[in-house]
Amino acid sequence: MKSGTGTLSILDLVFNRLTPTRCRDKILPATPRRCSFMVFKIIFSTIYFVLFLLGNSHIFARGQDPAAKIFERQADAIVLIGVKEAKGSRIGSGFFVKENGIIVTNYHLIGSAKKIFVRLRNKKTYNRVRLLNFDEDKDIALLKVDGRGFKKVKLGDSGDIAIGQRVITIGNPLGLESTISDGLISALRKDDHGLKLLQISVPLSPGSSGGPLFTLKGEVVGITTASLEEGQNLNFAIPINYVKSLLRKSDNQKRAKRYSKKDFARVKFSRDNTTLALEEEGSFQSYTIKPRDTLYGLAQRFDTSVEDLKALNKLSDAKIYSGQRIKVPSSRAKIINASEY
Repeated sequence: MKSGTGTLSILDLVFNRLTPTRCRDKILPATPRRCSFMVFKIIFSTIYFVLFLLGNSHIFARGQDPAAKIFERQADAIVLIGVKEAKGSRIGSGFFVKENGIIVTNYHLIGSAKKIFVRLRNKKTYNRVRLLNFDEDKDIALLKVDGRGFKKVKLGDSGDIAIGQRVITIGNPLGLESTISDGLISALRKDDHGLKLLQISVPLSPGSSGGPLFTLKGEVVGITTASLEEGQNLNFAIPINYVKSLLRKSDNQKRAKRYSKKDFARVKFSRDNTTLALEEEGSFQSYTIKPRDTLYGLAQRFDTSVEDLKALNKLSDAKIYSGQRIKVPSSRAKIINASEY
């Protein structure tokens, strides 16, 4: 179709190439002015559709949901922790924070342990587990297994958490390994002792304790810890910033204690560490055993070993009883205080 100047106009070209056939039939005479609006409608609709596909490609691409991404990238960093106690056993969760085998979990999970094992997602099991450090008040424990190259999580900043923010956890509720759940940050609270807590709606069950709480960016901002049985989805996590403080105190791994010895005794410190019943006796002190004391706990408190305490007091085993007086090294007491958030 020629224009008045004898050249083919752009509008004519578009009309001839893109105008639907029905715009060129006898009912609707084929003129660019009558059908150009249909041409532009087709063009703009096509552009809009392409942009929609590009902007929402995560809907159509497999495994692109944030939760799926987090599971794919982080599931291998989550472990199952098994604990044998005097009156039975229990299971929980934990997660690697360093490639050299350092694991974060809840203190209440391992506080009464006689033996601990750690199982990875690939079913590899570690029976020799060390305690690096712990904070009973904040319910945090750092464990260590031998090895290198472990998949680790990335720690975020729990100070940046906002109410209503979506969060995800991976753990072992009721022994169902590598279970992923999601929910919201329901509230930011403090307990009676001033401990900061993240209230979450993520479902938790026995076995979830010690698991990581992820943001949608894949950063850990908490440790799943407890639930209120009186309600539904009234669950809590310990802010991860507490863990960072404890990690900074645990660089010296040479003093780590193994949990696989037969003479392991329960690690239990009283909240009131200022009332030690100590009496000076030369290079040693006389200490009166209190109801919750254990030989292993005293060994850590006085920077010695269970074997040394047994030899010093001529004990045949690690059993001690309330009211018993034993000797401990003097001027070496080590008290682990709660770190500030």
